[in-house]
Amino acid sequence: MTTHARGRRAIPARYVFFFLVFLMYAISYGDRAALSIALPTMGREFSLTPVQMGWVSSSFLWSYFLLNLPSTIVLDVVGARAIGSLAVGVWSFAMLLGGMAQNITQFLLTRVLLGVGEAPTFGVGATVVRNWAQPRERGSVMTVLLTGMQLGLAGGTIAGAYLITFFGWRCEFMALGGVGIAWALAWWLVYRNPQDKADAAPRKPISMREIRNLFRSSSFLGILVVQCTQNYLNFLVMSWMPLYLIHELHINTTGTGNSTALCYLVAAIGAVMIGRILERLVFRNGIHPPNRRFVVATCLLGAAAIGLLPYFHTMMPILLVLSGALACLMAANGANTALLTDMVQDGGKIGAVTGVTLTCSNSLGLLSPILTGYIVSWTGSFDMAWYMCAAALIIAAGLSLTMVRNPIRMDG
Repeated sequence: MTTHARGRRAIPARYVFFFLVFLMYAISYGDRAALSIALPTMGREFSLTPVQMGWVSSSFLWSYFLLNLPSTIVLDVVGARAIGSLAVGVWSFAMLLGGMAQNITQFLLTRVLLGVGEAPTFGVGATVVRNWAQPRERGSVMTVLLTGMQLGLAGGTIAGAYLITFFGWRCEFMALGGVGIAWALAWWLVYRNPQDKADAAPRKPISMREIRNLFRSSSFLGILVVQCTQNYLNFLVMSWMPLYLIHELHINTTGTGNSTALCYLVAAIGAVMIGRILERLVFRNGIHPPNRRFVVATCLLGAAAIGLLPYFHTMMPILLVLSGALACLMAANGANTALLTDMVQDGGKIGAVTGVTLTCSNSLGLLSPILTGYIVSWTGSFDMAWYMCAAALIIAAGLSLTMVRNPIRMDG
């Protein structure tokens, strides 16, 4: 009876943890959206060209991708409780400083600090899911958690648009920074690592030999290709969508904020529905983790609809294509992340493995806002950027299907 009671208490606890991870993703992407919606106003204040705006949009990634692996190695040793609170606290403090910046150099430094804080974010989420979610539900749980990204982008965009309109972009940054600091305190008070026991064995960090062995696994490489491709499109949309809508539809800041938020909200709902339906179809005859690649590939092909954007120039079809492509992209991200947690044999090092994946994928994501800035500057439109993403997503779907088959071992 005591064991049964303990089990009943554990069920609501894990859902509280999942909800807090969901909020962490929402706050993270709300903070990223703050820059994209503020960029037109900041561009005028600091006299930025499209190319310079691309560099500013990518600035947090400079430290983010460099620290993905080191921060997640520490995460595996220290645990998600301390690292989660520290990470969100650091990036929220960077948001507060960003609102106080008086020139573009100071602002860029705050974005670098923000990247330092955000580096272990997805490692924390993957660790919590691996520790607390049942294998059958990991894909659905991860997809639901990742909708926090879209809701954060929606909330950050629409709240930012109105805060900028009435109070200025500095107020927007400082308000969002305060929200993050409140989350960091709540996480420290609520979350507990499963290993918080007196007899828990000390955990060893991932070794260079184990990292090399990851890259000898075709399954890991297939997952990595998908992560790189979806990250590129994700950062492109996150950085440039408000300016794209202004460019195509000639609407003001609040109109852009409303349209962008609508896309993200519809995409979040669609991602959960798509992910659940496809998982039930793929696993209707039982759990076989490699089969999750069929979910990933199907969603990537749906996301490739982003290549249709150049053919539309009015609001409704543009918003429909964006929403549908983003919904598929998020479902692919959730399924691919769950696929990684399922296929890695040593679950105690999933944080560091996630860090390796993000280091590689974010090095490509780093180029996305910059390259798009050059494309817009050279061609006067976004068309080539959308075509490139569509082609890459189709190729990634094929590679996922052919490469992801065997468990990922790091012991050689």
